[in-house]
Amino acid sequence: MKPFFRAIWLSLRYKWSIAGAVTCAVMISLLWSMSITTIYPIVVVVLQDETAVTWVDGEIRSTYENIAELNTEIAGLQQSIATATDAATASRFSLKLNIKQDRLKSEVKRAGYFENTMKPVIDRYAPDSAFETLTWAIGFLLLVSILKGFFLVASSWLTARVASRTVMDMRRIYYRQALELDQKKIDGIGTSNIITHLAHNMMMVNGGLMMFYGKCIREPLKMVTCLVCAAMISLPLLLISMVMVPVGAALVNLVSRRMKNSTQSEMKGMSSVFQSLIETFSGVKTVRIFNRERTERRRFKACADLLYNMSLRISLYDSLLRPITEVLGIISISIALLAGAWLVLNNQTHLFGDWLKITDTPLKPNQLILFYALLAGASDPVRKMTEVVNVLVRGGAACDNLIKTYDQPPRIDYPRPPVPMPVHRSNIEFKEVVFCYKPRTPVLRRLSLNIPHGQTLAIVGGNGSGKTTLVNLLARFYDPNRGSVHVDGVNLKKVNPRKLRRQIAWVTQDSHLFQGTIRENIAYGCRNATEEQIMAAANIARLDDFVDKFEDGYDTIIGDDGGQLSAGQRQRVALARAVIADPRIFILDEATSQIDGRTETLIHEELVEFIKSRTTIIITHRRSSLELADRVIVMQDGRIAHDSSVAEADAHSLQFQHLFSKSA
Repeated sequence: MKPFFRAIWLSLRYKWSIAGAVTCAVMISLLWSMSITTIYPIVVVVLQDETAVTWVDGEIRSTYENIAELNTEIAGLQQSIATATDAATASRFSLKLNIKQDRLKSEVKRAGYFENTMKPVIDRYAPDSAFETLTWAIGFLLLVSILKGFFLVASSWLTARVASRTVMDMRRIYYRQALELDQKKIDGIGTSNIITHLAHNMMMVNGGLMMFYGKCIREPLKMVTCLVCAAMISLPLLLISMVMVPVGAALVNLVSRRMKNSTQSEMKGMSSVFQSLIETFSGVKTVRIFNRERTERRRFKACADLLYNMSLRISLYDSLLRPITEVLGIISISIALLAGAWLVLNNQTHLFGDWLKITDTPLKPNQLILFYALLAGASDPVRKMTEVVNVLVRGGAACDNLIKTYDQPPRIDYPRPPVPMPVHRSNIEFKEVVFCYKPRTPVLRRLSLNIPHGQTLAIVGGNGSGKTTLVNLLARFYDPNRGSVHVDGVNLKKVNPRKLRRQIAWVTQDSHLFQGTIRENIAYGCRNATEEQIMAAANIARLDDFVDKFEDGYDTIIGDDGGQLSAGQRQRVALARAVIADPRIFILDEATSQIDGRTETLIHEELVEFIKSRTTIIITHRRSSLELADRVIVMQDGRIAHDSSVAEADAHSLQFQHLFSKSA
């Protein structure tokens, strides 16, 4: 549960809403016990055809009769002590005398309370008839119920407000932390887990907070007020009725531990469901072309079955809590019922002879009925608290997952303080760089490379040779395991990555677009882009060739990930988005692989002027893309196998010739 307290700590910023919820809970608990105590005037006064006035007079008369009787018994015991023949007999009579004297003090105190406190109030305000008394009691009960309902609505609204705003803050915090995670961590977590954390887990945290500020405060207070009222009747009898509480606490703790483990498994099952959905519908064309619908249905069913089994197990543990508390509650009330009934039937104040004192004066049937009603009133909140255990355990498990996932130091450090990032004008240098995605499996092997500013460098090589890894390190998505990367002589580990990335634009083979219009996707590359800048970038990417065919032009909605566009059109929009960013370092990673040859030639003509004042890195498998390059490096097994102009590589590099034959 410790992680859940972080969510509670975060919620404390809404202190006035919490204060209101607590106030409502206190009022509800007081009104709850008041509504139960209404049974007393109904049973004692109305059902015996008395009024409050005749009842209090009868209590005063009965008390004085008890006082007179006790005085007589005390005098007799004093005489017996005086005439006792041995010490044991005298001691036994002395013990009884002490008990009678205690009862006498209690009866005198009770008589004073009825005469001096209750009788003046009742004589002045109480109704004169039994039916009128019943009417007042029912009216009081109705008023209490209305007020309790009002405070319950207010409490529910305030707790929902605190929980929803806190979860909104947590979503924002953990979303920001997710964006700041290093790429290795994101790759390890996976999209489905991130969605599970920010959607499903947050809903469980929301439920936990609502329960914490709602029933978790309200129900114990209701229970406490009932127990306090019961203790005023007889504290020892109340303690006897609570002998099973430690047993119940131990059983609830055992079940809650099992429930926490099952909740963790349920979260994994939910992540698997999300993973299946994401993979199936993001690659639905692949599924259909290979007729694998049945396979995907089976995979989804397996994930759904796992989630179902975990949910069923949680429901089992949850269902166990209620009968446990109910059975233990019945045992407790039964113990109190037997003890109290014996005291009333035998007109006694002690149990087990004179060993255990229960009350100062003998209990009356109406007092015992009220005592049992208060115990029943306390058992209802205990029953409802079983719901609290389930929700709090699930909320705590969700917080635990969030903390374990996101509250870890990133591998990409933000130096404090960072070295100022210079505007790129000199060179980019890789110095003896070694990098591994997996331990002991190097992708780059002591690679050194210098790229002067303004040069257009083409990087070619087979799959897995380390081409994209180079630019991943340059953009500082990862840090080298050994060696360093420098821009204009500054080690990238010493600068703020955000400052570095402001000078970089990257177009990939699988260009990702966002839900929205073509115009919005282009402007994504520049926060304050003007219409002229958008059109200039669109012109370089030759967007007019297809945008003019759309009825809404640049305001056309392109759907999820640009699903309304072809692959080549998506690449051209992504290219325009990179151009509008006006980068100092321009990265084209198979940026025109989906574009037809004629359009690619036109785009290259536009790019020639654009890349003159920038350092451009082109990763490609197409000879046509090499037309822009001043220099080419051929990579093989994480090393640079050849470094020269394109013409020299074409003439002298066997690796280059293997990749780009003369006829290609």
